[in-house]
Amino acid sequence: MKKSIQFLMMFLFLSSVMNAQVKDFVIEPPIKPNLYIYKTFGVFGGKEYSANAVYLITKKGVVLFDVPWQKTEYQSLMDTIQKRHHLPVIAVFATHSHDDRAGDLSFYNNKGIKTYATAKTNEILKKEGKATSSEIIQTGKPYKIGGEEFIVDFLGEGHTVDNVVVWFPKYKVLDGGCLVKSRTATDLGFIGEANVKQWPQTMEKLKSKYSQATLVIPGHDEWQGGGHVAHTLELLNKK
Repeated sequence: MKKSIQFLMMFLFLSSVMNAQVKDFVIEPPIKPNLYIYKTFGVFGGKEYSANAVYLITKKGVVLFDVPWQKTEYQSLMDTIQKRHHLPVIAVFATHSHDDRAGDLSFYNNKGIKTYATAKTNEILKKEGKATSSEIIQTGKPYKIGGEEFIVDFLGEGHTVDNVVVWFPKYKVLDGGCLVKSRTATDLGFIGEANVKQWPQTMEKLKSKYSQATLVIPGHDEWQGGGHVAHTLELLNKK
């Protein structure tokens, strides 16, 4: 028992050290007017991965879609956005409950920034003893903020039971979150909370409903180019 505790402590220590050494966040050039991808980094299974997230510039302020993987970068990302765009972050939308998506919403709640998650995501966060969002996402409803518009959509279970996607109709861009794997992915990644059986059906629904998308952004790794949806289905068909 003592050895098991020592091993666990060592594992947690090494994980924290590795996460502390990951690369700093990177803001990519704008993919569309007012729409940006930013990449943060974390370690899973001893390997560093990038997480793709999005932010939208509106006349009222900046809307984040998912938070940095590392909590130490929450403030620095906000500061960088303020300096670059001369606008504050006014809202955060989480696409599911994991650390690279919802993270610790209390940071934003405590600053008076509106946070949004689905009722299902909040249910999971609460069960895990984590902060929940101040607002509940109404899936399928157009959100109009400062001259910009987007829709948060739940298409079904996949990577998690609560994964949602975000559609930007003006730009024909779909933020697929972790529901969509990169075309460079070699496997499905973490599937400890996945519904692998339903995931293919959810992807087919995504493929049909958002066939007009000119860009689908995967949750991790390489986001440029096409083929992310097709490759996700290929990986799922191998399971």
